[in-house]
Amino acid sequence: MRFASILLAAALAVAPAFASGGEKKPSGASLGGEDTTVELPMLVAPVTVNDRLYHYAYMRVMLDAKDSATVEIARNKVPYIMDAMLRELHRASIALNGNPEEIDGEGLKTRLLAIANATIGEGSFKSLKFRDTIQTDDPALNAAAAASEPPQDPEPAAPDAAPAH
Repeated sequence: MRFASILLAAALAVAPAFASGGEKKPSGASLGGEDTTVELPMLVAPVTVNDRLYHYAYMRVMLDAKDSATVEIARNKVPYIMDAMLRELHRASIALNGNPEEIDGEGLKTRLLAIANATIGEGSFKSLKFRDTIQTDDPALNAAAAASEPPQDPEPAAPDAAPAH
């Protein structure tokens, strides 16, 4: 069920890109007048530590392509880039040093840039930056809730015997 909700969130994030006919170019172009920015739809990433979900981070990824030809290729392959990035975000935690209150921004940039380059072609993108990163829920509240949870029994209790018919 959790996987289905993640897929739904990803589909909803990608849907506006298709409805508008593709990604819109940001207003700022590089010095040569050539726009090399590819802005991806919002990504949703779980913030987990030791396989426990604390909250979600929403982030918009901006890729700097090597040239305008790569920009066009990438814009046509946004769903593939998004799919690869979502798989990477769910593969390993994005928390910094096991702390759910902090996101490993630099490590995440490295991971996602490698994924984007692997999807389109090695050397396609020069850099990656984040815009509009938002963390949902309050990690402090999650920690307080975890501290107040009763300890789990290591062994489940035996079921009661069913009455004989």
